[in-house]
Amino acid sequence: MSERLTLPVLPLREVVLFPGVSTPVGAGRPATLRAIEAALKSDSRLIFAVAQRENVDTVSPDVLYTTGTIAKISQIQRGLGGVQLLLHGERRGTALHYTDNGRYLEAVVHEVDDLPPLNADDPAFVGLHREARERAAELGQKSGLPEDVVRQVLEEVSDPGRLADLVAGYLEIQPAERQGLLETLSVEDRLRRVLIHVQRQIGVLDAQEHIKSQVQEELGERQREMFLREQMKAIRKELGEGDEGTEVEDLRKRFEALELPEAARKEVDRELSRLERASRDSMEAQVIRTYLETMAELPWNKRAEESLDLKRAADRRAVRSCCSSAPRGSARPRSPSRSRAPWVGRTFAFRSAAPATRPTSGAIGAHTSAPCRAGSSRA
Repeated sequence: MSERLTLPVLPLREVVLFPGVSTPVGAGRPATLRAIEAALKSDSRLIFAVAQRENVDTVSPDVLYTTGTIAKISQIQRGLGGVQLLLHGERRGTALHYTDNGRYLEAVVHEVDDLPPLNADDPAFVGLHREARERAAELGQKSGLPEDVVRQVLEEVSDPGRLADLVAGYLEIQPAERQGLLETLSVEDRLRRVLIHVQRQIGVLDAQEHIKSQVQEELGERQREMFLREQMKAIRKELGEGDEGTEVEDLRKRFEALELPEAARKEVDRELSRLERASRDSMEAQVIRTYLETMAELPWNKRAEESLDLKRAADRRAVRSCCSSAPRGSARPRSPSRSRAPWVGRTFAFRSAAPATRPTSGAIGAHTSAPCRAGSSRA
């Protein structure tokens, strides 16, 4: 039968202590300091370390969980603002009730044992235990711990329940999730939940490593490009081609001020890079320079206010055609269409005056005779 103990209470904020794990803890509240002093006066130096439900300064039994860890104070270091403790978790405990003796909180603690699996030799449980151990070793190595240290620590723990507590004590998870693992008495269930957290944390570390490598690769390419550009500037300066870099920069600034589509922007950047690499007096550089200057002068994303009334434009062309076909000697208004070929307006007038139905060949000849004669009189 498990033993009942009356122990001073050490409230923990944002910390959950597991059996078999050592954790440094700082304390500075007066009631907590008095509880620590009471534990140090006993021969066992035991204290009941239990997490708070809420992060408050004034501790009452209502803000404390009932499941905690019976811990031993291994080391203590006193300072001006409080003390630093090194706690080592001994075993699980459940507080049957809390009492306030006027100086600090006490708890009547009942020791809690693990619930072992029904069959420790079951292949499923053996595989779960092995997988949890291997993934824990992988997590330790990815976290930066030496491989031999990780192996030594894991080899010292053979019990599956102890392994689950050991790994849970070093997981970077929320305090509520830690408390849930502490309250899970079934070894198989606790081991499975710990394995899920370990795999999730390995995935996070892999993603961070991938992002880090991508950033370093991108920075390396930029640094290499900057170094090559500086070398290119020095070479051009020695060759007397220092103005070319200024010309490229001017073109680059002109394009930066334009709102280019994505495809055009890529093409412009590619041609600017080619222009930087090309020799100033080469034919390639002249072609690229002309192309880029033409691109820079185009009205990108600009629209002109123009009339697109086709009926009005057709009527205007018909009037101009009639004026151009007047008899010789008559007063004709000067029209901008005079600058065009003499048959343009007439042909349009012929097409505008044509009936909607398809005419016969004789009708076509009748209509075309007048414009032809007028045209021959102007020749």
